[in-house]
Formats: sequence, structure tokens, C-alpha cells
Amino acid sequence: MINSISISNYKNLSELHIPAFSQVNLISGKNNVGKSTLLEALQLHINNRCLFPILYFRGELDSDKRPSAHPDDILRANLSAASSLFTGRKWEIGDGRKIEINDGSHTVMLRLVRYRDVESEADDGAIIKRRMTLLPGAETQAGDVPAIEIFRDGDRHLIPLNIPISQFDFGIHRRDDIGLSTVISSNTDSAVYNPRKWDAITLTEKEDYVIEALRIIEPAIESLAFLESGTHSKRFPIVKVSGTAGRVPLRSMGDGINRILTIILALVNSEGGALLVDEIDNGLHYTVQKRLWEIIFSVAGKLNVQVFTTTHSSDCIGSFGKVLAESDNAAMGRYIRLEKRNGVIRPTEYDERELSIVAANNLEIR
Repeated sequence: MINSISISNYKNLSELHIPAFSQVNLISGKNNVGKSTLLEALQLHINNRCLFPILYFRGELDSDKRPSAHPDDILRANLSAASSLFTGRKWEIGDGRKIEINDGSHTVMLRLVRYRDVESEADDGAIIKRRMTLLPGAETQAGDVPAIEIFRDGDRHLIPLNIPISQFDFGIHRRDDIGLSTVISSNTDSAVYNPRKWDAITLTEKEDYVIEALRIIEPAIESLAFLESGTHSKRFPIVKVSGTAGRVPLRSMGDGINRILTIILALVNSEGGALLVDEIDNGLHYTVQKRLWEIIFSVAGKLNVQVFTTTHSSDCIGSFGKVLAESDNAAMGRYIRLEKRNGVIRPTEYDERELSIVAANNLEIR
């Protein structure tokens, strides 16, 4: 589990330290204060293979070049994408600046460098080939390659920037003490994502957690399945509803229940790992949010999932606070508000007592 996080030089988080996380974490704050960026940093901390999806979904790869493109165009596009990771989008290859994400036990570091392939002769006459990173200020030569250098807990991997980003070999992958990490954002294609996640839990007890969550909105739901629709190759969710003849497409029951389906499928497929959900309350009426939090707390505890979520909604914060105030959840959840002070983003934590006061008095803490 990630117990704390320190982030430096990553996008608008020039320096952020959150001293404590719990198992279920809710993060709020104004627009452009770093909520989604914090989730991205946590993704990179868990698994640096998510670097490509982060760049892609943030629109930084619109100019990603095909293998047939000119090498100069490929390099220019890659440098532009890589620069977007750094605070202020400022970069200079080999300037020594770095992105660092550290939880006190594990560290991920990224920087832009040049490297060259060098050969040396061993004592037995064998030729040893290695890639040497050029130190800041080092004189460059023709053939030196710009690259992203990634360190994970001291292990190093170089990603050349003269090939299309879609072909990157990320080498060092993920923390081995955290299981599967799942990310739900506005870019998640539920039509592709949900059927796969359902197949992964079919005929297991995890199906019951999914049905229980769907019953937050429609208590009469008895069962769920995914079927192909017409000529489409995609599979769509249908449900059996007590007292209703035939099968009911879940899409006909509104955005809220389909949002709950995506969240709960992600949760039950993240056993022993982490779930990150951006704007968790999207599409959900305030009257169902408390019950959803209750299920998230319960399932996360049973399956040992650490949950990180963001919101803009005071209703979402209030319902989270009510669940947090229940004795079984007090030590399990944490609410953190990000705010900009003197140009620097800082966290403020509220305990369950403070959140109860906020909810009772309708105070603004988003």
C-alpha cells in the first residue's frame, strides 16, 4: 500500500508532499489544482508502463509519427510530448532536472538525457557493449541519442526518443508489492473495458458485489450479462429485472447505473492492488453516493484494494464524510483537499469529525 507520496517537477506539481494515505482516499480541489495530475503520478509510481497512455489521453501524441516518418519529425514530436511531463513544460536535454515520485520506500525518477553506445574490451578479450548516459554539460557527438531515462528503485532504463512513442520499450515495469492497478477516467471506453472485466470475474463470488452495486439504483436487478448487439462486435450489458419480462439493456437505465458498473467492475478486478478513479461522482445523483461509498469501503477492505478518487462535488464529499464517520470506516478512509497557496499546491486533510461538521453546516470545502 502507498502510505505517503512526495512529487517534484511533475506537470503542475512542482513540489507536493502528502504525508499520509489510507485505504480509501478522496481528493478534491479547484480546477487545475492537480487532482488528476496526482492520480497520474500515482500511476507512474506503481507502473511506469502507463507513461504512454498518460501522454496519449492528455492529447500530447496527436503528432506521434509513424515508423515511415522522417527521424527528425519523430524526434521533434517525442520531445514535445516528453516536455509536457515537466513543470512548466520546460526541458533541456541533459540539464539535470528530474521528475521524482517517492513514497518513502520506492522511488521513480524520470529525466531527459543523451546517451551513446560504447564498447570496451574485457580481460578475456570479449567486447562489452553498454549505453552510457552523458552527464549535464558533457560534449555531444554525432550519433548521441536523446532519451527518457527512468530509474525505479535504482534500476535504470533508457527509452530512445528517435522512434515512435507507440514503439517504446519501457523496460522497468512496476512495483512488485502492489497487484493490478486500474484507472477509470473520462477517457475510459466502458464499451470495451466493462465486458473484459466482467469476463474476468464470471462465476466467482465477485459477481455478487457487482449486482449489489447495481441495486443501489435498481433494487429489482437479479442478474447481469454481456451480449453482442445486432451487427456490432462490441458486447453490451443487459440485466434481468424482477417483475419485468425479457432482458433489459443497462444502457436504457441511465448514465448513473452504467457509471456504477464501470467503477465496481474496476474495483473487484483490482484485488491486492490499487484503483484510481477521476471524478468518481460523474453521472451520479447525490442520493446514491453514500450507498456507493459504503460498498467501496466494504469491497476494498475485503479484497485489499487501495482506492484513490477525485471529485468537485460537495455532495460527494458530504456522503464520503458520513460513511467515514461510521466506526468501522474511521481508520480506513481519508479526505484531502488540494489548494494553491502563494503559487504552490498544498494538501489539507480533514478528519471524520471535521467532515461531519462540514456536512451538517453545508460549508464549502471543495
